[in-house]
Amino acid sequence: MKTEQILKTASRTKNSILNIFTGFAGQLLTILLSFISRSVFIKTLGTSYLGINGLFSDILSLLSLAELGFDTAISYRLYKPIAEEDDQKVREYLHLFRLIYNIIGVVVFIIGLALLPFLPKLIKDYDTLAPLGINAAAIFILFLLQNMSTYLFLAYRSIVIKASQKQYILDSISFVINILSNITRIIVLIYTKNFTAYILTNTFFLIAQNLVNAIAAKRIYPQYFIRERSMLPREERIDLYKDCGALFVYKINNVVLKATDNIVLSSFVGLAIVGLYSNYLMIYQAFYSILQIMFGAVKASMGNLFTSDDVERKYFFFEVMNFITVILYGTAAVGFTSVSNEFISGWLGEKFVISQPLALLIGVELLFAGLKLNLAQIRNISGIFKQMWFRPVIGSVINVVSSVILVQYWGICGVIMGTILAAVFANFLVDPGVIHKHSFNDYKSVSYYYRKNLIFIMILAAVGAVDYFICSNLFTGHGYLSVIIHSMICGLSVPCTFIGLYRNKPECIYLREKFSEIMADARRKIRSRL
Repeated sequence: MKTEQILKTASRTKNSILNIFTGFAGQLLTILLSFISRSVFIKTLGTSYLGINGLFSDILSLLSLAELGFDTAISYRLYKPIAEEDDQKVREYLHLFRLIYNIIGVVVFIIGLALLPFLPKLIKDYDTLAPLGINAAAIFILFLLQNMSTYLFLAYRSIVIKASQKQYILDSISFVINILSNITRIIVLIYTKNFTAYILTNTFFLIAQNLVNAIAAKRIYPQYFIRERSMLPREERIDLYKDCGALFVYKINNVVLKATDNIVLSSFVGLAIVGLYSNYLMIYQAFYSILQIMFGAVKASMGNLFTSDDVERKYFFFEVMNFITVILYGTAAVGFTSVSNEFISGWLGEKFVISQPLALLIGVELLFAGLKLNLAQIRNISGIFKQMWFRPVIGSVINVVSSVILVQYWGICGVIMGTILAAVFANFLVDPGVIHKHSFNDYKSVSYYYRKNLIFIMILAAVGAVDYFICSNLFTGHGYLSVIIHSMICGLSVPCTFIGLYRNKPECIYLREKFSEIMADARRKIRSRL
């Protein structure tokens, strides 16, 4: 290996480790404060506001479709000019991105206002809100302003930090802002018991985070933010718009898969079940956000790696990431299935628990979300945007149709089942084939990928069944102590099983070597400071 390649690899590894470390540290504390904030929210405002909070968040997440995938498309195009120090090209993309985000902010606000007359149709028990003193229209406008702020206030600048493999900078800022935000929200809820003040607090800290990110980006990369207004050449803009057209379809699928759940539940079942489900969704998102840090941390480094023509090396890295994905998301899925009801019972009380198989279905959904994320990462960094434009359309249709049908027979479990069916038939059965063809030039057959993952899933099912039996029958009824012990069982059983079964496989050997290198480097740094 050439010296230059060694240095690049070391730099990628260092940046990825920093991204993962800061991301995990910040996310863990944020999650802890979020659970405290949620507890205070329920005690001060009640489940009606909890249901509205979840419903309006999902309705407005649909408006994020206005972003059209520009974030992903521009981020992909920034890898090369940043690596080659082509400052002029970076400025051209950033200028375009700024214009786009300003337009999106206005469009989101206009579309949101147009949705106001339809609120009674989206909330089954809308007429019961006014007697409770809940002004749904006013609350919706507050959510709309909060959503719009994510596109304004120099929000576009942070993309340059992401594309430069320095996600840990944004994570560190987010870490501080989230701590301040959660503490402030808790104080606001305790002293005002006012939902309007709660939403305004959220909006204030979203704007603050955008501004701090923007200041950091300008200080680190001043060369990208000079006052020169450079416009991207017309041919490149057209090519970018074509990619965004394909990415928009993907975005529809991603948003529909999650955002429609609460809308369907609110329309067919009512706000009460939305409020109960939002607690499970919060645990789901806690798992997902922690694990997603790993993907976000290595995304830019992977983008750097995938500019090379070494297909064998790229495919091996894909296998390593797939192995890690199965272990991490499999552990989360087993843990969610076995412990979430016990946790919610101890946290909020038995009346907030929804009986099985809800936890099992959400656990399965979490596993497929991880597999889908790994595939999407490869697709995005490879620039495969137009080749699979049809798949998201199929996924969205399957999700909406199956959810609307199944919710009438199986309630909330039917809605989750609709999401799982969409993930399996529109993602897991389509994406791998296209990725193997266009990202890896059919280096290995897609059937090889399916065989490996089918075996992985069977192992997870076996371990999960044993863990569920243990958690349901042994050392129960001891409150949080039972939750901790059962979580440790789930947290250790899946990784230990996979490491034991695959200890001699290349992926496992590679991960052991990387872990040893990281630990050795850490020990050297500790000794040097003593």
